[in-house]
Order: sequence, then C-alpha cells, then structure tokens
Amino acid sequence: MVLSKVVKKVTGRLEQMQPEAPKNTMQVVFMLAEAMRYGYTETLGTWNLFDLPTAIIHAVTDKDKKTVASECDERSDCVQLKAPGVLDELYEVKKLLTRAMLFSSRKRFGAFLFAAGFAKEDVLLRKRTARILKPAFTVIRDKESKCLFVFIRGTRSIKDTLTDAIAAPIPFSHRFISSDGKLRRNNTVSGHAHRGMVTAARWIRRHCTSTLLDALQENPDFKIKIIGHSLGGGTAALLTFMLREMKQFSSCTCVTFGPAACMTLELAEFGKPFITSIINGYDIVPTLSASSVHDFIYKGRIKDKNILTAVGSRLSFAKAITGHAVTRCTQVVKKHQQRTQSLLPCSQRENIETSDDLVKASQSWETSCETLLTEEHVIIESVSDDEEYNSSSEGSDGDDDDSDDDKDKLSNIHAKDKEATTTKNITEEESVCPVPTSVNLDRHPLYPPGKIMHIVPENNNSNRKYPDKKRIYLYETPTQFYGKLRFSRGIILDHLTKKYLKKLQQLINQLEKEQSKFGGL
Repeated sequence: MVLSKVVKKVTGRLEQMQPEAPKNTMQVVFMLAEAMRYGYTETLGTWNLFDLPTAIIHAVTDKDKKTVASECDERSDCVQLKAPGVLDELYEVKKLLTRAMLFSSRKRFGAFLFAAGFAKEDVLLRKRTARILKPAFTVIRDKESKCLFVFIRGTRSIKDTLTDAIAAPIPFSHRFISSDGKLRRNNTVSGHAHRGMVTAARWIRRHCTSTLLDALQENPDFKIKIIGHSLGGGTAALLTFMLREMKQFSSCTCVTFGPAACMTLELAEFGKPFITSIINGYDIVPTLSASSVHDFIYKGRIKDKNILTAVGSRLSFAKAITGHAVTRCTQVVKKHQQRTQSLLPCSQRENIETSDDLVKASQSWETSCETLLTEEHVIIESVSDDEEYNSSSEGSDGDDDDSDDDKDKLSNIHAKDKEATTTKNITEEESVCPVPTSVNLDRHPLYPPGKIMHIVPENNNSNRKYPDKKRIYLYETPTQFYGKLRFSRGIILDHLTKKYLKKLQQLINQLEKEQSKFGGL
C-alpha cells in the first residue's frame, strides 16, 4: 500500500513537471523515474516478454516483405530526384555532413576546427560535455558561406541514451510568423513531440539565443543553419521550430541526418519548407517510436493467431476425414456380413463366426484409430491415405448415391469443424494472450521532421553483372512512409555517419556520370 501511494505521488508530480532540463539531482531522479515508467507502460505493461522476439522472427523470415526500393517504385507519392536539379543541394548536404561527423567524432576539438576549415575565433559558443537532457553543441560562424552553424551532437554516451529514453510524447505547439512579419494567435500548428528532445531543444535555445542575436547584430546578412544527426537531428528540428518563433530567427533552416522520430504528422509536414532530413537505406532510427513498435508487435501477434488457426483447421479436417473413413469401413463390413448370411443355407450360418470376428476386428481398428488421432503427426500424414481408402470402399459397394451422400456429409463436417476450430482458437488466444488493438487514442505516432530525402539501394532481386556495385537512388518520400518498422541486416549499420557519407559520395558520383553522359551542364 505504501509503495503504491509513493508511485502514484511520483507519477502525479511527473505529469505536472515542465519539460525542462534538470537543475539538481532530485530532478534527475524524477526524469529517470519517468523514463522507467513510460518504458514499462509501453513495453511489458502492454505486451508479453516474447512478443517482440517473435515479431522480429516473423519480419526477418517473411519472404513476401517489400524492400524500400520496391515500395518507392510502387507508391505514387515517392518522387525520384535526378540530376542536374539535385546536385547542388547534395554538394551542400555532403559538406554539412562532413562537418557534423567531424564534430561528433572523439577527436580533439582543435582537430575538428582544422579539418572543417574553421578558426578558433569562429567558435562563438561551445558546450562540449553532454548530460542528461543536455546534449553537446557548438555555435560556429562561417565567414565563407555567411552562415551561423549550430551543430548538435547525436547519441554518444549513456547520458545521451537516457535523453533518448525519456520518449513520452508531450503537447508541442509552434507559433509561426506570418508573411507580413507579425505573430498572431491563429498562426499556430499543434501536435506532440518527443519529451526528451523537446527538453534538450529548450535548454539549447536558452543558452544560444543571446549568442546568435549578438552574431546577427554584427553580421546582419548571415543565415542560421542547425545541423544534427540521430538524437541531434531530432533536437535540431525542434530547436528550429522554437527559434523561428522569434522575428530575428524566422529564416533559420535545419538539415538532419538519420533524425529520430520526434514529432507528430502535423508538425513534421509543416516543417517541410525549412527542414530537410536525409535518411539512408534501412536506418531504423527515423521509424523507431513507441507507436511503431506497438504496431509491429500487433502484426506479429496477428500472424501467430493466423498460423494457429490454420493448423487447427487442418487438424480438425484430418480428424473428420479419418473418423468418417473408419465409420464407412465398418458399415461396409456389416453390409457384406448381412448379404453373406442371407445367401447361405441355415445349416451353414453357424459357421459365420469368422465374419463376426471380422466385424469385431474392424471395431477394434476403429478404436485404435481414434486413439492415434491424438497424435498430430499421425493425423496429418494419414489424410491423403484415408481419402483414397474412402473412395475405394465406396467404389466396391457400387452405390453412387451413397457416394454423393458421403461427400455432402463430409463437406458439412468439414465446414462445421472449421468454424468450431476457428472460434475455439480465437477464444483461447484472446483468453491466454489478448491481442491489443492497433488504434489507441492515447498513443501519438512520431515521425522524422520536414522534407525527407531517402537514399535507396537498388532492389536485391535485380540481375546485375556486378551485384556488389549496386546503384542507389534518391527519392523524396512522404512522411507517412516512416510510420512502420522495416527490418534488414543494415538497420544499425545504415545509421552510422560514415555510411551516410559513403552513400552520399556514391550518389553524387553516379549522378555526375549520368549528367555528363546525357550532356548536362
């Protein structure tokens, strides 16, 4: 009782807390308690321990699953981007990714500045140590491109992982400035966003706002760009929404790489004009949220239930066929006995004990068959043999009407048993392991932000002379495309910044060759 009261009290305080970075140890404890509570609610509190591994096995072994390339080809809202229109944008994206990767590396900060082409005086603000809900970031002035860059580091430590784990969707609204430069009450888009990333974005905004205002005052023609990968990508997108509410920052833009699913559909769609998200292959992070995991497990349970129903129906049908065959054989033996007794003289009917023994033997065989029906493998293997034996017995009797009647009876038995087995299996499945509904009013699906450019590998079933050198394509994909999990061998490797840089370079080389081949420039 005491523990229950404490839990309720802590839960109530968590719900009332604002999404602000913790200022002391007690607030850190409350944040971690919230992460644990939400994690349990959305995992073992909703589904069983083995549901997730079972769903993963179904996804991996599914031969009919579609690849990202095949889905992009089939969907009319996936647009392939080609040269020369997209090349200039890719050059800029590659440059930003290179700098973001250098910033996120474990090398010394001086090495990052030298490799990225910056000087020490260009560093306007730096928070190099990440804490819970306080990711590492830096503000840098680039005189060459006339930009103020805000680089936000992705997940690289346990503290960053805890920021990811505080994933409960919370209400999030953005008040945008009209074309006339005014901020009106009706100019609001509302939705939900990742609590940990909202908190991290607010903490960064509080620290970098004055720095950015001073830099813009000295360099009024500079633009602001916010860059991030993974956790840094989701935080960068939310920070962009927050900064654009100020008139001085209303033109700032954002580029993310493999961003975490961090906001609901309305917000993600609204950010398309000023947020660009790059996604590589089967990167799982942009699709990973409590809602997508819930739907993934729900589909796995449905597949399990369908398999159990199919097996139960097959066993029931086999049992009906075998039982009908045994009954039919007994009837045939009895009919032959009666005919034999009617044809023989009375003096010879006493010698008919042999036929009686035959009937007893058939009855004994019927009992043994019913015993064997309890064994699943005997039932399945005997289906085809019993059908042949049934047809031969009917043929020996020479009665076509009886054969038709038997077929009708058999079909009726099959229909009734199939309906009963299906109902039984569904009832047992729901009583032992209830299947959750896929629609929950309290669940808010999260998506990657803004305009999405997806680097898509060539379909695996394509016949090529050099399968290791697959072509890659670039698609602009809809936000709804990332509402479900996709499993492949590359779900983790495709998320690494090195893999992003490699695929971007391959895509640029490929598009440059195509452009020169068709007389571009």
